Amino acid sequence: MNETKQDTNDNSQPGSPKRIARRLFVQAAAAISSLAGVSANAMAADTRKDKPRTALNQPLGQDYVVVTKVPDKNYFIHDPAMAMLPNGCFVVAVPVWPRSPDFIALSNAIEGRSTPAVPVSTDRKLSIVVSRSKNGGKTWTRVGEKPGGGDVALYAHEGRLYLFRIMSSSIFVSASDNEGTSWTEPVEVIKSDWKPKPFGIQTGMVVQDGWLYWAVGGGVTDMGVVACELKKGLLNPEAWVESKTVAVSIPREVVSGAYSDGWDAGCLEGNVVDVGGKLLVIARMVINRYGTSNMAAVFELTRKGRTPELIFRQLYPLPGGQFKFHIIWDERSRLFWMASNFPTNSWGLYQDPALKLPVTGLPGSLREDPPVCDSLPCVGLPQLSRSLREDRRLLMLSYSLDALNWLPACSIAKAEKMTQSFMYPSMVIDGDDIALLSRTARDSNDFHDADLATFHRVRNFRSLAMDIRPKL
Repeated sequence: MNETKQDTNDNSQPGSPKRIARRLFVQAAAAISSLAGVSANAMAADTRKDKPRTALNQPLGQDYVVVTKVPDKNYFIHDPAMAMLPNGCFVVAVPVWPRSPDFIALSNAIEGRSTPAVPVSTDRKLSIVVSRSKNGGKTWTRVGEKPGGGDVALYAHEGRLYLFRIMSSSIFVSASDNEGTSWTEPVEVIKSDWKPKPFGIQTGMVVQDGWLYWAVGGGVTDMGVVACELKKGLLNPEAWVESKTVAVSIPREVVSGAYSDGWDAGCLEGNVVDVGGKLLVIARMVINRYGTSNMAAVFELTRKGRTPELIFRQLYPLPGGQFKFHIIWDERSRLFWMASNFPTNSWGLYQDPALKLPVTGLPGSLREDPPVCDSLPCVGLPQLSRSLREDRRLLMLSYSLDALNWLPACSIAKAEKMTQSFMYPSMVIDGDDIALLSRTARDSNDFHDADLATFHRVRNFRSLAMDIRPKL
């Protein structure tokens, strides 16, 4: 996992790998770039094998900058959010949550420690850490910390920055006029009666006909939408409405029962997209405990008067649909772009004896797969085992005409170990580049319990796409 020398916030910690300098790009790349259809600075030589490296076998955003890191192993980073203001300033909001004692014990066991290396604090608190970059993500400044838990998303509108925060059954909104340094008092804009309770993070949002649409799930099983009539103001509760939640109907035959870890099926973390005027919500699907990967749920979104309505249309194959993905629209290329995690071993067919996890005296078995624990209802439950199936190592970029059918553009970042990950992307378009935030597990020894939020950049991203528009 390459960390750029531009990172001025990350002091080395015991067990952290040394910083790796940016790879040198060779002059020969210019001559062979046309083979891959990418620019010269997006290719490098693999000196070990003496062959060209392309956008699909070389991570183009591997050199990252650390935005936020956990204070110690008592904590992990949940689902970070990023927005870019019109002046080019980036603002990031990062939930920092306490790890359960079982997570910490597992981490120490993997490191071969018989006793906890870091004592579990008796005063562990949840918070949202806000950071800012004014130089394109090269360096970051921590500008504030908001106490308490909840899931967050950021949204920039008419030069003002808004923080959406879901706590319990309510959605709160606060605003900042100084690039995240200070915020207005949060306003409760929705008091939901959803059961399960609402859960939403930074995913694709759409403005259509003066309404902002944001997909918010009912827990981790149903899908819903909240909407705001922007002319009434994002801080005005009267501007906000919610849909009813919709459960995904999955035939019993699809749920194989072959796996004992996690839950059979779940729908969460939807993206709202506008495809030729038709609004869709495309949501992550967890089926057969990740045994059925690359699948998403597709809903049609309409609005009758002031009430948004969702209709489940179908399950649809989507690369990386088993984990959180982020879809955005690019007006210049007239394409949708998506960051997602491609799986490599969803059935667990590939086995390597050298990768067996150690068996310890901890409750549960490290030889079995874990329960799914990606959202608030699962926090604090033991997650004591890992498999070679739940793979968040490969963060990829894809492009599409219709937000349903995707072609691979490049590898963004790759983690080497199964206990590491680049996941839960939030991305924006910055000129010719895609700027991306990752929830990253580097030294936590657990791919879910990220210890970093990292900033990545894929340069000249439009050059990675073919012209796939059909012609008569």
